[in-house]
Amino acid sequence: MALVVGLCGLPPALSADLDASMKSVEKIRGLRFLGPVRTEAIERSELPKRLREQVATSMPYSPEEWEDVLRALFLVDEPVVPARQAQLFAQLIEVYESQVLAYYDPSVSTYYSIRQPPPAMAGLPAGLNAEEGVIVHELVHALQDQHFAIGVKDRALRHDADAAMAYHALLEGEASLVMMAYMLEKGGASFDEVVESPLFDGVLATAAGAEIPIGPTTPRYFAEMLKFPYLQGLRFVVHAYRRGGWKELDRVHRDPPESTREILHPEDYFERRFSGTAFSSAPAAGVRQILSVEHLGEFHWGFLAGAANARGWIGDHVTIALNSGCEPTVLVETRWESSTAAQRFRDAYVDALDARGVGTYAAVDGGRVRVAYGNDLALARRFVQ
Repeated sequence: MALVVGLCGLPPALSADLDASMKSVEKIRGLRFLGPVRTEAIERSELPKRLREQVATSMPYSPEEWEDVLRALFLVDEPVVPARQAQLFAQLIEVYESQVLAYYDPSVSTYYSIRQPPPAMAGLPAGLNAEEGVIVHELVHALQDQHFAIGVKDRALRHDADAAMAYHALLEGEASLVMMAYMLEKGGASFDEVVESPLFDGVLATAAGAEIPIGPTTPRYFAEMLKFPYLQGLRFVVHAYRRGGWKELDRVHRDPPESTREILHPEDYFERRFSGTAFSSAPAAGVRQILSVEHLGEFHWGFLAGAANARGWIGDHVTIALNSGCEPTVLVETRWESSTAAQRFRDAYVDALDARGVGTYAAVDGGRVRVAYGNDLALARRFVQ
């Protein structure tokens, strides 16, 4: 998604001090703003509509089709129901809205602050929101946009879910690290000492494994999808900083990670251990009507089959075909570093589908796994064979 969301925001009382915050970002990050940052304060009542528009424009399909993709892939455990309201999309917007106090929109190069806090935060004592640090976080996105054209790059990745998620992890991880540097130095602590400490790795690991509080009806996938860019992205960026400071982040922006595997395993990126297979948005052969062609990556396969069973991923291509009744058939092809990794994934993924009562066709050929399921059994059988 193209939405660059801040979990806290810019209070109107501090907006006049934006120049001072920009200078702090410049000093920490070692880059100068190339121009002013356009800001606009909006009412919280305006936020849902703006978020819906922003998120919808970042998708390569409609919100209703996006929901069908999630259901067909079992990222959410709900059946595909034609001709219904986009209820899952509305839930996602509610999750965003419950956390967002500000966001930067690279498509219009504008920082939006929300005049009212979310209801859950309205009663917190003054100072707990760390407003100054969050201003810094959002200004980093503006700095990224001015130097690295993040809006242009993000639009180019609309059809590649894995690469888009990896890129967002870079953006959010960097903004979080600059915010951390600002807050630590403001409190008199040494940022470098904290970041270089082995204890910091444990803090990051604990945070990455923590559960995000969500409503009982909100899909777990939403929480994991929203957590990944901030926490795994921060861990990736810390690896970059340890290797060469902020200059190394400049280099990473010139050659950003292209898969969530590189975010989850930073050594694969920095030591050039990983070379994934190229992704094509063309559907599988013989498919006439499609809902979507997806590139899911290690993050999604880990969510579906378990993180340990997604290790060794090097590429995938998923076609969601539709029959005349708009019922889906999912054709999955994945590639793995070894036949052992391929077999391990195949067994775990098929078991996960079996647990949902889904009949599958599956085959392993060396490091390649094909799995198919859905309403068109003949198509599924031909694809696997």
